[in-house]
Order: sequence, then structure tokens, then C-alpha cells
Amino acid sequence: MADLSQDERTVIAEYPLDDSLDRLLDSLLKAEQAYELGTSEKGPPSAISKLLYTLLGHEVALNLRSKTGPGDVASELFTLFKRVRNGDFNYEHYRTLSLLVIKQASDIDIWNAVFELICTISRITPPSSHALSTSTFKQTPWGFNTSRLIDASEHRKQIDYMLRSELLPNLRIDIPDFIPAIFGHVFRLDELAETVFDRCQREDTRLYKQSSGWTEWPPSAKEDLVLKWLQELMERFTAWVTECGVDTAASRQIYKGPNTYLDGSPIKRKMDVGILARDGPSETGYGKIYRPRSNWTYMLVTGELKSNSTEDGQEPVWLDLANYAREVFRTQNRRFVLGFTLCGCIMRVWHFDRLGSSGSSSFDINRDGFKFVRIMLGYFVMNDEQLGLDPTIQLSDGKRYVEINRDDQTQRLILTKTIVQPAVVASRATTCWRAYCDGDESKKPLIIKDSWQFEERPEEGELIKEATENGVQNIARYYHHETVQVDGKDDDILENVRGGLMKTCGRTRFRQRLPSEPASASASASASASASASISVLASTTESSGTAPTDQTQSPGPSRKRSSSLAQMPPPATTKRSCSSLGSRGVETPIHNRIHRRVVTRDPGKPIHKANSLKAVLNGFIGALKGHKSLLDAGILHRDISMGNIMLTEQEDDGFLIDLDLAIKTNNSKASGAPNKTGTKVFMAIGALLGEHHNFMHDLESFFWVLFWICIHWGGPGQEKNKITDLEEWNLKPTEELAYIKSGMMTEVHRFDNRLRDNLSEFFKPLIPCMQALRKVVFPAGKRWMSEDPELYSRMTDVLESAKEDPGL
Repeated sequence: MADLSQDERTVIAEYPLDDSLDRLLDSLLKAEQAYELGTSEKGPPSAISKLLYTLLGHEVALNLRSKTGPGDVASELFTLFKRVRNGDFNYEHYRTLSLLVIKQASDIDIWNAVFELICTISRITPPSSHALSTSTFKQTPWGFNTSRLIDASEHRKQIDYMLRSELLPNLRIDIPDFIPAIFGHVFRLDELAETVFDRCQREDTRLYKQSSGWTEWPPSAKEDLVLKWLQELMERFTAWVTECGVDTAASRQIYKGPNTYLDGSPIKRKMDVGILARDGPSETGYGKIYRPRSNWTYMLVTGELKSNSTEDGQEPVWLDLANYAREVFRTQNRRFVLGFTLCGCIMRVWHFDRLGSSGSSSFDINRDGFKFVRIMLGYFVMNDEQLGLDPTIQLSDGKRYVEINRDDQTQRLILTKTIVQPAVVASRATTCWRAYCDGDESKKPLIIKDSWQFEERPEEGELIKEATENGVQNIARYYHHETVQVDGKDDDILENVRGGLMKTCGRTRFRQRLPSEPASASASASASASASASISVLASTTESSGTAPTDQTQSPGPSRKRSSSLAQMPPPATTKRSCSSLGSRGVETPIHNRIHRRVVTRDPGKPIHKANSLKAVLNGFIGALKGHKSLLDAGILHRDISMGNIMLTEQEDDGFLIDLDLAIKTNNSKASGAPNKTGTKVFMAIGALLGEHHNFMHDLESFFWVLFWICIHWGGPGQEKNKITDLEEWNLKPTEELAYIKSGMMTEVHRFDNRLRDNLSEFFKPLIPCMQALRKVVFPAGKRWMSEDPELYSRMTDVLESAKEDPGL
């Protein structure tokens, strides 16, 4: 047997098995007898699956790290459990562990055998891929993204894991005409780029030579040298453009910060290079100077540098840029974020929006100097809307506002406070503001909710309007809803944000270049050689002619001149060309559209976890349960009970529900057609995690998990949150595995009680009897419910009402 470390022995001693395995002794003994007799009964796999199921939910399994992978022992046991349930089973592999349990061996011996079992199985055939549990009802699948990380520490490992799943499904690169589409509408850009590029080639400056490229380019492409070169180059470009009567460029500068944390975010994050809005100007003896602000709030364009050109197109580079885009979305009101990567002398342009990320073909800035000039100047002279800022959020007399068209009249709503602005790229990106109607002397508060919904999904505003008109109680009341208009059109991603360019164009990620395929014609020789010999995450695709796609913006020759009238011309008609994107298996991957919607409600409140007393917490849950029942009676099922959607009135005497994004009419038997519905995994019911058709019972169970989470993580008014590592990891667990972890906790009473006793703060400990009683009604006999029971509403409410009468509160 493998030796256990002292830390592992300490964990095992801290969480003893006690009698948790005693109920399995009979079935394990029968399994052993069946094995010795050589019978073919189903006893062995059934007994072993029960043993694995019990162990994977135990505190020891959740607190011990695996010796064969990055997860914990519970994750490994869950994998073994699925294999056994799917018929991939050999009793001899599990016999040692089973015999130790039968003989009631010590905890040390049993957990040592668990480690040995995991190591043994990891050396043999991989697990079967059969699904453990599926739904017979065709419903919209669940999706999860970085905005749904609850009480997580935002470690880079966690964020990268979620960003991959969030962005990779809709990643498109090597999109034809990508660069003309991004920069084609920038006023006077072609004229300015030609002027600047011509000056770069003049004898008195000689910054660029057609034969060799940028004369001051550092051959080593070391990060600090490239940053210095780029900053000095853009200072010259800015001065030349200012001479042409364009002042916009002077308000921006190259950001150099590979060793500096940017302000404005709750987490520490560095970024190599970017384009930053300057502060100022202020008068000095030398004229106007500008003070830079090293803050995510002022970051206009993100960038990533690598010294090696072979790193272009690799996932780590793209993932770094995606992290930066996420921070910009967190701190600014953006429709999209632009960025670039420069790996050695190989450049690629990127676009991030609420559907995902997309990129151009790569090119060599030394071979195509004009394209490089046009891109960098474009970033410096774009207006705010072209950079991705939301033009519908305006500023007047120091006040931010949006305008709505209500009852055929334009109303200006003054934004007084940002309530929620998530750190996420591809999602609904729900942002909420507190506001009031301009001209209303009482300044009666309104709540504005701004989000990007899949266009297949029913409009939330219509559901809230219907609920309000039907007298539904304890939900936020309707005021107005609309689809946001930009440039006189419904604001959506595919047509309005992307201009129709990236519906299916380009290609998806992770495709191994075949030996017969050439590398990108625009890449450097070293990059081409490397890419053709390895798997490139973002390698260039080839057209049917066998040549690499280009962005149709070539360097002009030494004697070529561009007319200034080009700046007034629309981008090429080909920017809306129709093409298909084939994944690694040659199957076209459609992209679903998102549309920009706003909903305005009347009732402000505070999140349930900000209650100032335990009675207020209970009031919030009782009111929210009442609202859920009232909503269901009106024919609407909420389907997204989470900590952010249960609200307290400002007086803390009642609660109500918000957010009908995922709500459906109960008489609707069809899926919406949206690619997924984004839920909060840690609050989801066990059955929902297993893929069951969602009904009101799943929502009622979610109320239990929300209260459990608040009691565990929150220390009370003004106190720090508790950091419970194994519960934080629930955010990253596969849904089936999390279902079995939750189920195991509910099955074993002492485990649940120990969790409450050990992890609740002093503020929440008076609620332990309430949580224990609630567990009994939500999970009768320690098992999850198997049929609908409308009386559960009243039983849960009774428990909460009884808790309010406790003098200890």
C-alpha cells in the first residue's frame, strides 16, 4: 500500500467513518460470497457502487487531494462510480477495499485502499462515456460561465477553466475581411494611415523599409524592447495625425504594464500592453500634457505580447487576452472589447462580445507595414462607439442617463448607482442600475436591468408585465421594457455589433494542420515551420484554392498613393459575405444570436445576504416563497432561484423575487431553441443537475441550497465572508458529480450536522435548528423527493415562521 502523508492522516482522523459503512456490510458480504461461488448475480456491481457512492460524499474524500489528477478524491471516486454503473466493472479491482470494509478495518487502512484502487484503475482502460442520467423531455441544456462563480476567490485556474467553456464554443478566427470590417468605418483612417506610412518611409525618418520592415524593430522581440519601440512609434504617429487636424489620438497612449497591477478590479491582474485613455489635459510651460490613468476603467484596447512568433495562435495567448477583456467588461459599459496580440512580429486582431470571441488572420508587421499602421492608428482615432462603449448610456451635466420610449413618450432615466455589473464575456451579462425619472421631484427609485438575451428566449419584460397585471404578489413590479436601439436598429450581436461579418465565417479552434496544408502565407518562416509540425490551437485555415485567407489590406508600394476620398467610402461589400465554418469534424457550427434588452421595474430592495438580522433573512425567504407560489399560480415557473434573485424590501420586513430571465409559461411544452440556459450551479437542485425536466419542486429545493450557502459563507453584517475551499470548488464540479456530493450530504445526517456546526459563523448558528428542520421537509428520510408535492410550500414556510419565534434570534 502507498504511504499516507501526515496531513492525509490528520484529515482522516478529523473526519472518522464511524458507522457510516455499517449499512453496506450485508450487501458487500453477499457480493464476496457470490464472487467465491462464481455466480453471475448482480450483487457485486450493485454493492460496490453503493460503497463508492457513500465514500465519495464523505468529508475525507472532499478534503483529500487526488494522487493521480488535479482534483480531490471525491472526483476520482465519482469517476469510478460512473464506470461501475455503466457496466465497466471487474470485482477483483475492488475486492481489497470491500474486504477491509467487511472486516471493519481502521479508517487509515480503508482510505489507503481507496488511494490504491484509484491508482490501479487509472492505469487501465479509460472510463466509459455513457451518460449516467438523461432527461426524456427535450429542454434547453444548462450552461455556466464566469459570472456564475459564487463566493469564489477568482483564482486564475478557476477563471481560465470557466473562460474556456464560456468562449471556446463560439470562437471564430481567420475570418475573411475581419480587419476591414473592424476599421472600415473609422473616419479618415485610410487617408491618415497613408500619410503616416509615407512619412515612415521618407529619407529623413526612415522608420520603415519595404525590403526589411521596421528599421528600429528589436530583432530579439524581447517584451521590454518591443514596448519601448511601440510607445515611441505611436508618439510619432500621434504627433503626425494631430498635424492633420485629428485631436482624438492625443487623448490616448500606449499602456506599458507587464510588471504593474491595474487598479479598478477586486482582483490583481497585470497586462502587457494596451491603449489607455489619458487624463488631463493640464497646462504647463511646455504646453499640454496628459496624465495616464492605470485603471481598467480607462483601458480602451487590450493587448498581449510574446517574444516568440510561434506562440501566435496558441491558447495561452488568447486566454490571457480573454482575461483582460473580462476585466474591461467588469468595469465599463461595453457592447464589445477590441484587442490585439503581437507574438514576435506576428500580429492578430481580436474582438470579444456577448457571444464569444473572434479574430483575424495573422500577419507579419515587417512584411505588411501599412496594415500595422492602419490598425494602430485605427485604435487611436476610433470614437467611443467604435471602440465598443455603449452609446445609449449618455452623460449630461455630470449625470449618466438612458432614454426609454414609454407610452409613446421619451423618458430620461438618471442612473444613480450601479448595483450589478458582472465580470464575464460571453453571457447575458446582466447589469443593473438604480435610477429615477428625470423631472420626478420625489426621485422615486426604479431599477433598470440591461442584458443580452438569446433571441429565441421569451422576453422577460413580457412575463413581468403579465405577472404584474395578474396581481402576482412578492415579485418586482413592472414599469417598462424594450429592445435597445443603436443606430436606429434593434441592437443584437450578429447584425448590429458584428455587422453580419461573423455569423459563420472563419473557423473554430483546435484543428491539427495536415501535412499537405501550407502555413499562413503571412506568417513568419519560423512560425510557419513550427505550426506545420505541431497542433496549433489557432492555426490558419486554407481556402479551396489552397492559399491562406487574408484581410485584403496590403502595403502600398513606394510610389502608390491613396485618395483621401477612400475614407468616405463604405467598407467592401464582401464584409458581409456568406461562408461556413467547419469544426474539426467538418460539421458546420451555427452561432445563436443575442439581443440587447432592458427591463425597468418599480421595487428597489437589497440582496438577501445583506440582511441586518436573522429575522430579516427569514422574512426574505418567506416572502420569496410566497412570490414563487403566486407566480406559479399565474402559470409562470421561475427556474433560477439563486442568492442574487431573492431580495429583501428596504425595510427588511418582507421578501420578493426578481429576474425572470429563465422563467417559462407552465403550459409551454417545448424548449425555447436557445443553445443553453445559464444557471447558478451551486444552488441547483440535485435532479436539475442530473438533467431532469425542471418543475417547481426543483426551485423549492434551490431555496434550501441558497439558505445553506448564506449560512455557511456569510459572517453577518459588516463581517468577512467565510472561505470554505471544498464548497468553492462546487463552482467547477461537473453537474453529475455535484449532484452526488449534495445527495451524499443529505443522506448522512451527521455529515450535514457537522458541516453546520463546524462552518457556521456565530451570527448564523441560531439558525442551525431551522436548517436541520428544513432539511427534513425538503429531503424526507434523507432522500431527495421523487414526485411533485404542492404542500411543500406550506411546510417550508412553517419551518421558517417557527424559526422566527425562537427567542434566540
